[in-house]
Amino acid sequence: MLLAEPSSNAQQQRERAAELMFEKYKAPALFLAKNAVLTSFASGRATSLVVDCGGGSTTVAPVHDGYVLQKAVVASPIGGEFLTDCLMKSLESKGIA
Repeated sequence: MLLAEPSSNAQQQRERAAELMFEKYKAPALFLAKNAVLTSFASGRATSLVVDCGGGSTTVAPVHDGYVLQKAVVASPIGGEFLTDCLMKSLESKGIA
């Protein structure tokens, strides 16, 4: 089983996820990979800067030779929903929406 995890996932969370997969779901094998690494590889690169903007947050993670540089991962509570709200307010103030 391949389990994609957030780039900022702590070791304790990784261990808990592995325990759950093996003990509860009886996975015969498990590979945990950081989302940023999988994204980088999907674009054909082992080194990249991955910007993941979700609905409720944005994460920026540098990937070098297939590894996330953990100390450089930055997360922001600003995500797509906030940006959509700002855009709508801007359009409404101009009488467009």
